[in-house]
Amino acid sequence: MKKQFGMVMMLAMLMSFAGCFPGGPEFVDQLDVVYTDFDEEFDFTNSLTYSLPDGVIEITDKDPGNNPPEFIDEVFSDAILDRIRQNMTAYGFTEVDEDNDPDIVFLASAMSNDFYYYYNPCYWCWYYPGWGPGYGWGYPWYPGYVSGYSTGTIFLQMVDPANVVGEEIPVVWTGVINGLLQGSDASIVQRINVTVDQAYSQSTYLDK
Repeated sequence: MKKQFGMVMMLAMLMSFAGCFPGGPEFVDQLDVVYTDFDEEFDFTNSLTYSLPDGVIEITDKDPGNNPPEFIDEVFSDAILDRIRQNMTAYGFTEVDEDNDPDIVFLASAMSNDFYYYYNPCYWCWYYPGWGPGYGWGYPWYPGYVSGYSTGTIFLQMVDPANVVGEEIPVVWTGVINGLLQGSDASIVQRINVTVDQAYSQSTYLDK
């Protein structure tokens, strides 16, 4: 049975990777994660052409219905698609129009998530000696604070258009990139380039 790959919605909480760096990570790119997987039964050596849409679809919690999908910012979309093209060319693939029966259809999408948390140092007040009125010494009360971070995930998928059955689309290669959405546009584009390259470096079986 051909192995099917569903869309991977999240890899793991990025902060769990902080332990990989002594003293914690110093730069946001050290938290970038790249995951790849593929259908071992698919013959990539005989797949020479591919098609690629003009934009990267933005995954949201809204049902688009019959409306066209939303797309991510053009700056980041162009960076993702350009890097895909460079790597596909380097691996011996040729881009063709979708009407020219490509061997592979390449789909790219992305999503972002915002995480917020509230911390109050007095959560631990009950633990300290003398906590509460009339019990001698105690730590002074400090106000809590709200902080948070945003993560972005890029989904790269190659599908086999020749074997689509109904609504079941065979995904033969998957790449998932996850990282913090912090820094200037230029720095994020640079990280996109590095991580897309990494996805291909992990997938040398694609090379002709």
